[in-house]
Amino acid sequence: MKNTVLTLVVLCFSFTKNCFSQINSRDFDSTDKSFYSRITPIGTSNDAGKFSSRIIQNFEIGKTFGPLDIGIAFGRFSNADSTNFAELRTTFDAMQLGVFSSEFGLGVGKVFNSNTPLMFEISTTLLAQFTKKIGVGAIFGNYDLIGESTQNYKTFYSLFLRYGLMRSESGGLVGRASSRLGKRTAKRRKARF
Repeated sequence: MKNTVLTLVVLCFSFTKNCFSQINSRDFDSTDKSFYSRITPIGTSNDAGKFSSRIIQNFEIGKTFGPLDIGIAFGRFSNADSTNFAELRTTFDAMQLGVFSSEFGLGVGKVFNSNTPLMFEISTTLLAQFTKKIGVGAIFGNYDLIGESTQNYKTFYSLFLRYGLMRSESGGLVGRASSRLGKRTAKRRKARF
């Protein structure tokens, strides 16, 4: 039994390169980097109260590494008080279809002037890239807010603008990676015919 399990483990690891790869590693250049910014001018949470106490706004700036955005976001949970936050946020481009993409976001941060200072975010984004560098999208998700004696969560819904290079359907940045990918793909097509 031990030999069978050991053999299966060895076979699994020997085929890992082929089993887990969705795109050819030559088609994706992880050195492609670009700066991006994302602004959320209007968003709301599902908390009770006046609309001004439920407004969520933030601004994010960071770098894009292929299908992954890594940035720092600064924002506030309310116009009525001073609950500002800073957050380290990652956004992964889960699916790209033409100009539309679906993204998955994770973040961790600090809420200032609050009894729940630790903040975790999990969210999903629907983005439409209208020009080469400008996209408009909707984001929805949860903020988990944790303190020493209390815990709270906010479900939020927001609209945002993104400024940065568009991604291709393989996850590479259109301005850099796709120009090289397009040349390679054209060469492969000519070689087949």
